[in-house]
Amino acid sequence: MIFFYALGGGLGHITRAQALIHTLGLEEPVTLAMSSAWNDTEPPLSQQFLTLRAPQGLSKDPDGVRRWLSAALAQKTYRRIIIDAFPGGLLGELCDFPFPADAELIHCARLLRWPVYAPMLKGALPRYQRCFQLETLSGDHAAALTACCDRIDSLHLDDPPLDPVRPSPQDALSSAPLWLIVHAGSTEEILELIALARDSAALEGVSPQLVLLSPQRPTALPADVVHRCVYPATPWFAKAQRIFSACGFNTVRQLQPYRHKHRFLPFPRRFDDQFARAAALRAESWEQT
Repeated sequence: MIFFYALGGGLGHITRAQALIHTLGLEEPVTLAMSSAWNDTEPPLSQQFLTLRAPQGLSKDPDGVRRWLSAALAQKTYRRIIIDAFPGGLLGELCDFPFPADAELIHCARLLRWPVYAPMLKGALPRYQRCFQLETLSGDHAAALTACCDRIDSLHLDDPPLDPVRPSPQDALSSAPLWLIVHAGSTEEILELIALARDSAALEGVSPQLVLLSPQRPTALPADVVHRCVYPATPWFAKAQRIFSACGFNTVRQLQPYRHKHRFLPFPRRFDDQFARAAALRAESWEQT
């Protein structure tokens, strides 16, 4: 079995977990340890995944997370333990953690604001047998991984195949040009992306149908914006004429084939560096490693 440790906000950890398991061709059952929410229900995952939710009360308690993780790992025998995004855990809880000696420890790395994250690390990072680097990292981040990983390989993620039985993206929509807002963040951020889409429409002199793809419908959503709770959003991309999003890793990755119609707005995150990713996109230098 595989234990995939993906604590963190948003849907990025869930999306990355499914893509990584698919890309590596791993077929064992996966316990997905997570704290992300999907519309107050279980996220749409394949039968390969069993979700294990971290208690909400542990969000600021690294010692409590360590105890919870120790108990979770003791329940089953795991051949592989995969740590997503944060090499020392979201709170630094994985520093000096006693992982099972017979399990292969793997890290998948994406961009972090390393000067902000590094002070969370109050001990030695885990010793990873393998690290998959998913995008270009800062120098300090890369150096820290070089010191704690036996092997680092670049990896281009591919998403698993879609369920063939899905509604048409344009069912029940108007015949106007389809413009998407793709975001799982706060209402305030969604409204900023809608404002960007409106400004773009005014500049282009068009009247598109705005469709928000998000797990939850904001209470302040304008009446003329259609909401769809869909995951993944990728089936909608081909038919859309414009796509507006933030600059999270997975959204940027999935929209690379549609870069010509992608408009983005980075938002501040505690650890994810959306502004560095946005700068790379503007310079046309961002790519999966």
